[in-house]
Amino acid sequence: MTRIDWREASRWWSVRVSALGSILYAAMILMPDQLLALWNMMPSEVRAALPARAGDWLGMILFIMVIIVRLLPQRPATPPAGPAVMHSTSNGITITGDATIRGSVSVLGDKAGKVAPRTAARTAAIAAALALAIVGLKADEGKRNTSYVDIAGVATACYGHTGPDVKPGQVRTDAQCETLLREDARAHMAGALACSPMLADHPNQLAAVTRLTFNIGVRGYCRSSIARHFAAGRWRPGCDRFLAFRYAGGREVRGLLLRRQRERALCLTGLPA
Repeated sequence: MTRIDWREASRWWSVRVSALGSILYAAMILMPDQLLALWNMMPSEVRAALPARAGDWLGMILFIMVIIVRLLPQRPATPPAGPAVMHSTSNGITITGDATIRGSVSVLGDKAGKVAPRTAARTAAIAAALALAIVGLKADEGKRNTSYVDIAGVATACYGHTGPDVKPGQVRTDAQCETLLREDARAHMAGALACSPMLADHPNQLAAVTRLTFNIGVRGYCRSSIARHFAAGRWRPGCDRFLAFRYAGGREVRGLLLRRQRERALCLTGLPA
């Protein structure tokens, strides 16, 4: 026997019409006096227009309506699965669509629950890229539990976290800093993948780009020559362009140069053929 969720069944017109008929029938049995009073309140012209013994026909009419709407296509209880879309959530990078959840990363599957080898490999690559990016960002950014103003004049917290929630002098715990880093890395990675989806198959390059976006932002990356090179399949020239982002306030900063060199080295690792 197939179990039907009442919340799903309530979307079907056949159920709705049947429920209406049940309510009217119950009212005729339990509240005849009230129904008679309502009948007498109706204008005489309306009562005259109704056929004789209309109440007796009401049940038959509702029964016929149930049959009609039952034969019509019912609205699906849940929307049909659409194309896979990646989201950044508090539980990790997730992919919606025909997907099954595996740990902190969603794995796309068909309706039988099987996972395509290519999809599984891509999901593993994204998970590996996220882990690589977080490790690198910890070394790149360093952790400061007390918020500060960086060399570009931006209020910054923990591992390079910025935003309206950051005010100089705020103090955060190590656990709070770790959470912020993971959330920021996921958000930056999702943004990078939105404009460079080919990175999903290349964890080293995706991790390098995620680290870069912590400095230049996702929008800055999407408008950069790096993204254009990657889109055209020019992987090495794209990695070489990392070094262009070593300036702050119009001058070269040694710390940024060293950071870009580390990101470029990661980007050049395992380049696509």
